[in-house]
Amino acid sequence: MLVVLEVQKIYSKDLKHKIKSFFHPYSITKKIMSKGDVSVLNICYQQYHGGIRFNKIYDHTIGESKTILCSNDISLKDTPFTRFNRNEFNIKMMENFVCDVLRQCADRCENLKISFYDPDAEYPLFAEKILEYVPSITVVSNMPRFYENESERMMNKIGASYIVSNSLERLAPCDILICPSKIKVHLPTARDTLIFTSYKPLVSTSGIVVTGYYPEFPQKYQDLKPDCVDELYFLSALYTLCDKVSLGNLMPVRCGNESFDFLKDDLIKYISAAGRALAVSS
Repeated sequence: MLVVLEVQKIYSKDLKHKIKSFFHPYSITKKIMSKGDVSVLNICYQQYHGGIRFNKIYDHTIGESKTILCSNDISLKDTPFTRFNRNEFNIKMMENFVCDVLRQCADRCENLKISFYDPDAEYPLFAEKILEYVPSITVVSNMPRFYENESERMMNKIGASYIVSNSLERLAPCDILICPSKIKVHLPTARDTLIFTSYKPLVSTSGIVVTGYYPEFPQKYQDLKPDCVDELYFLSALYTLCDKVSLGNLMPVRCGNESFDFLKDDLIKYISAAGRALAVSS
């Protein structure tokens, strides 16, 4: 069962309610929603006074997972709970999105420089899929020997190979950078570099940084998602905690970050225009 915690801060300026809140500093309601083999326990904590009493919330979760869905604004330090924060679903959506965009732009990508940054060689299958749609990609990794072997294998398999390096400088110049893992170091990218990644970078990163990939929310789960939970976050929990692996087949229709959104079709037009411009200038 997925456990969702919603905290509503209700602080009254009315003196009567202020006094009452000292004696009744909180209230808790819970609701269980089920559909098929998926159940969601939605706990709503209304906070009138003082801190959140997690021991009281715990009483409502006995026998249930203590990995919960909740806002980042809720601190779970020194509580029995941990916030669900895994990213496998977003990485899968990134893979689906990037590969589909490159597939639709394949005949206009010949002049684009596309790089793949995989420092720990965690995503060779992702790199392999990309190579199906573009003539070549530069792979930068701390494990170059691994990718050199992969390059030879791909040459034998489909007649295309990687340009492999362990130097970050080989990422530049770069029109499109694909980095499934978290960006922890400064990369030699430009302001107009289109960067697909699955986490918010830990360092300042020059470029158009895309971190989220959003499919249409499946109708079958509409009635299960509490209003307080983001759609992508909820789907991620279903995918990871409820083993709903079929969600990995969803195709995102838009992407973006905290500041902007791109519809897929608009992004395809943007990449295609960049490819044509490079073809004209070369």
